[in-house]
Amino acid sequence: MNELLRRALDLPPQASSFARGIDTLHYTVIGAAFIVCFLAFALLLYFAIRFRDRPGHQAKGKLPHWLEVGLAGFTLTCFLAWWVVGFTQYKEMREPPAGALHIYVVAKQWMWQFAYPNGAAAEDDLRVPVGQPVELTMTSRDVIHSFYVPAFRVKQDVLPGRMTTMWFTATVPGVFDIDCAEYCGAGHSRMLGHVIALPPGDYAAWLAGHQSTDLAALGSKLAADNGCLRCHTVDGTPHLGPTWKGLYGARIELADGTTVTADDAYLTESMMDPP
Repeated sequence: MNELLRRALDLPPQASSFARGIDTLHYTVIGAAFIVCFLAFALLLYFAIRFRDRPGHQAKGKLPHWLEVGLAGFTLTCFLAWWVVGFTQYKEMREPPAGALHIYVVAKQWMWQFAYPNGAAAEDDLRVPVGQPVELTMTSRDVIHSFYVPAFRVKQDVLPGRMTTMWFTATVPGVFDIDCAEYCGAGHSRMLGHVIALPPGDYAAWLAGHQSTDLAALGSKLAADNGCLRCHTVDGTPHLGPTWKGLYGARIELADGTTVTADDAYLTESMMDPP
């Protein structure tokens, strides 16, 4: 029945641990709406015929109060039941389980960038292991984007200057579309990607083949390739921008005389918003 309804409504495959529960609520709400709509029009037609104005006939009576109260109570009960189910699903989707694989996501016009814990990086294609919870920590380099995987039934806005999170567990191997669900400029329709769900063994092999054994060396190369060293130094020499020597974890004095710790959040903000 689940597959029949999914095909009838032309929904994407159910490829995550959330998908079936969300679709079941979807079927229930749509089914109830169809039933109520059918009953309403059937009663309307019945009343129009049964109590029509005609010579020699005068309509009498009204609905009993118990029926009105009963219908209102039934409607309220259905609404509250659906709210409880929906809130339970929402709460589950906002609380990733312990031990989830952590992946960083950066959105920008018009692409997705992914960074893995071992230093591996990818653009537009996010590879994840089947059966393991994956938590995404996301931010935007420019405007508001929205990370949407229809087959997983998950969507989360990605905001500039702020971190948002979401998680999912892929349940079947395959390639599933990533869409940007927030209009983000002229190239919005081209901001596409894929979640590639791999069996655990294949994922481990891919990750090993893209592992960065020396993250410091990788960072040095990225800094050189992107022109960062035109303003910064790594040996303490004064230059246009602050030196990076001994920067991480140090106390930094700001222009107004206050100090902050150069932790991950400070460094990320400094790169995203240099002024």
